Amino acid sequence: RPEGKQHIILETPMEEPAWKLLQENLPQHLRSRFVYSPGKVTVRGLGLVKTNKQLESLIEWLGKMQGALPEPTVVGLPQSPIPNP
Repeated sequence: RPEGKQHIILETPMEEPAWKLLQENLPQHLRSRFVYSPGKVTVRGLGLVKTNKQLESLIEWLGKMQGALPEPTVVGLPQSPIPNP
């Protein structure tokens, strides 16, 4: 964060529909802290707390957002049996 700034800016290639999906998993009281605009998400007020608390809070909040994502599925090619000599 830049010195003396109260907000943290996260750069992202994410588009707005993806942001809206993630934001739905945030508790209502946290939603106003996050402001999406193309190319970045601003986390309001987080720059006022100590660095270790910033990181702890971001990890917690991003973890909540991650819950909005579907579980990944692994799609593999059918395996052919290995012939025994």
